[in-house]
Amino acid sequence: MSKQPLSNEPVYPLSIGNIISASLRIYRDHFKLYFSLAFKAYLWIFVPVYGWAKWSALNALIARLAFGEVREQPETVSEAQNSVDPKMWNIFLAGILVNLIFGGFFILGIIIFAIFFAVLAGIIAGFGTALGSASSQGGIIAIVALSLFGILVFIGFMFGYLWLYTHLSIFELPIVIEENVDSTSSISRSWKLTEGFVTRLQLLFFVAFLVTLPISIFVQVISSASQAILMAIFQDSPTAFLLPYYLVVIIISVLSGSLVIPFWQSIKAVIYYDLRSRKEGLGLQIRDSL
Repeated sequence: MSKQPLSNEPVYPLSIGNIISASLRIYRDHFKLYFSLAFKAYLWIFVPVYGWAKWSALNALIARLAFGEVREQPETVSEAQNSVDPKMWNIFLAGILVNLIFGGFFILGIIIFAIFFAVLAGIIAGFGTALGSASSQGGIIAIVALSLFGILVFIGFMFGYLWLYTHLSIFELPIVIEENVDSTSSISRSWKLTEGFVTRLQLLFFVAFLVTLPISIFVQVISSASQAILMAIFQDSPTAFLLPYYLVVIIISVLSGSLVIPFWQSIKAVIYYDLRSRKEGLGLQIRDSL
């Protein structure tokens, strides 16, 4: 890995259309392989700890394979696994750290919201008392003010969440692609690479979400239809439908997840390659090595 970037500033803006189309092309050309790997990952998720680590490693394996396609140096599954499997626990630990970061963000958001809500409620109560005459008027003011406050807090929270997600979105790629990157340094590496591109990456993720939205809608429709059918079948025993219903939901979730995850991993691989090319001249290094 080059330690000295060619430029401290992005060379040119990310092309959202090119990244989406490249990801779709990689996903389409290797659909059977990526789907099978994602399906295996979902089967492992039912095994505590070790299975969760395998889940993380298999998802990272898809990203590494997609990265090889982007840089036109494809690997076989066994070749990629030889690089990914020894790093399985690092990938898993990095995922835990990322989840802890998000958990801390949620807790901090709740604390800040509670503090500001209590302060605002106190101010509104004092203002209502000062009005003296009209408790109803004070109540209306309180409801309107607290509602506006809640909306503003929610919007701010969502922006903060998207900003944080974007910075941490490619954390597993440095572990499986680069040398001497562990679970903690991979997070700072993801942060550094995405810096300066947050807005465009957020737009990219939004477009990718729209691409996968039909699958999500289809899953919801099938789940709702299954619930209605099973409730009709087991109408004499309303609770008896729960087991078959949850089995159907699990099967649908596994299949839909196996369809969606390879696409997102391909997107992250293209993003990672693109960012390293712009910031570190990765494409030049690859061409020089050929």
